Amino acid sequence: MKEGKRVQAELILRNGVIYPRAARRQAVSAMASSHGRVLAVGDDEEVMVWRGPETQVVDLAGKVVLPGFIDSHLHLLSLGEALSRLDLREITSITALKEAVGKRAKGAEGDWILGRGWEQGQFVEKRYPVRADLDEAAPGCPVFLRRACGHLAVASSRALTLAQVDADTPDPPGGVIDRDQRGEPTGVLRETAMALVDGVVPAASPDHMVQSLREGARAALAAGICGVHSNDGFGGSWESGWQLYRRALEPLPFRVYWDVPISHLDEVLVSPLRTGDGDGRLRLGAMKIFIDGSLGGSTALLSEPYHDEPTNRGVMIPDAGELKEQVLRAHTGGMQVAIHAIGDRAVELALDAIAHAQEAVPYGRRHRIIHCQIMRPELFKRFRELGVVADIQPKFITTDMRWTERRIGPERMRSSYAWKTFLQHDVVLSGGSDAPVEPLFPWWGIYAAVTRKDLDQNPAGGWLPEQALSVEEAMEAFTVGGAYAAGQEDVTGTLTPGKLADAVVLDADPFSIPSIRLKDITVLMTLVDGQVVFTADA
Repeated sequence: MKEGKRVQAELILRNGVIYPRAARRQAVSAMASSHGRVLAVGDDEEVMVWRGPETQVVDLAGKVVLPGFIDSHLHLLSLGEALSRLDLREITSITALKEAVGKRAKGAEGDWILGRGWEQGQFVEKRYPVRADLDEAAPGCPVFLRRACGHLAVASSRALTLAQVDADTPDPPGGVIDRDQRGEPTGVLRETAMALVDGVVPAASPDHMVQSLREGARAALAAGICGVHSNDGFGGSWESGWQLYRRALEPLPFRVYWDVPISHLDEVLVSPLRTGDGDGRLRLGAMKIFIDGSLGGSTALLSEPYHDEPTNRGVMIPDAGELKEQVLRAHTGGMQVAIHAIGDRAVELALDAIAHAQEAVPYGRRHRIIHCQIMRPELFKRFRELGVVADIQPKFITTDMRWTERRIGPERMRSSYAWKTFLQHDVVLSGGSDAPVEPLFPWWGIYAAVTRKDLDQNPAGGWLPEQALSVEEAMEAFTVGGAYAAGQEDVTGTLTPGKLADAVVLDADPFSIPSIRLKDITVLMTLVDGQVVFTADA
């Protein structure tokens, strides 16, 4: 190439500690980018040759740069909505929950009160809230509060009345209405039973949903996340959801891989788009399928009964035949599937369905199982044999460690939340938050994966410490792993020449600090396409 025609960098980062790949310690000091792609990485002298008269040069003053994070499983719409609803994650008693609801009710004037994040395991009362609690806190108001996991909720009497849920209402398929000794609903609704109340909550307007998506995206950028795999349902058609994302992302440099609810499969299969299609902002992702619920809500599907509920094995949402049909149709139609499976029986059924589809059509997209928390030893190798990605949310353990053994017993604990065992079986891990179920910040997930401790640094030796990941392994899950899960490992996930110039600037080097400080790392700057889209001091 002639010198006069050499591409000039639009941006050069210099005088820093840049890790082109999160899992490799070999650092360079500079990076150049142009037209949204990495041009070069190396020492300052090597990279500055790409400088032109219009190049923006940023002196990092020793700051650390990593590839931008990819959150491989969250709910962007719910995240944005949660910012305007009651946040109950820090509530430690039903008394405090009632106080929060009562405070919101003072300005509600009989309107709906919506919230999320409560966890009965951290309540001093050690029980679920029920409709009587909500009725006392907000008399006459329809109240609907989702548990942290999103698979269980509690509704007030007014909300149940509006939904026409009473003692004569049957449990819907795949759901449970909790009842008292007289057969009356307690207000607790599990899995698909939540839809009975959801169906009468006033629908958000398209403009409101667009605003919620943007607020979620801005929160992600502030956390150093450049792209997400988002599972959102908008109501209406698949096409209307696609257009809402288009509107939301038009002014934002942010990447969304939309995992579409399986209920839209027929619409997707007659559309011209398939998994991976789209552009640099919005691409069609997987068909999202729920098999079971959550461990904390006693709806995760287990092969043996719950240790503390000997008559309960959880809830199966589709039956095995329906599941196989869904996966087969998606697979043969050119679509990836992303299957929510927390219990070991749910994981087994997911693997069976994927194997069935691959036997029918031996080629196609790589598939994912999301959560895969409770496992049996023989299931790990099947992930590798089928090429299935384990889509994990390490932050879960900071709360689940308090009650998991009580739920499943010591024997099943040995192969649960077993991220290291997955790697030992050469299974690719992708890392996510499941926000708003858990906070968005990737460093909390990385901290949890590495230390196996809660945010107060307990227990001292770590929870199931043999399953701890190295710093490199954990960061790889939130960068390369997320790219691989979307079939984009040749495009993003590392800061190597030719790939997307998505990066995050940090105030500390994760390879140099004690692991207990990982949770305290601060994002100073986020770049998408080589453009600065967030700064901490802005």
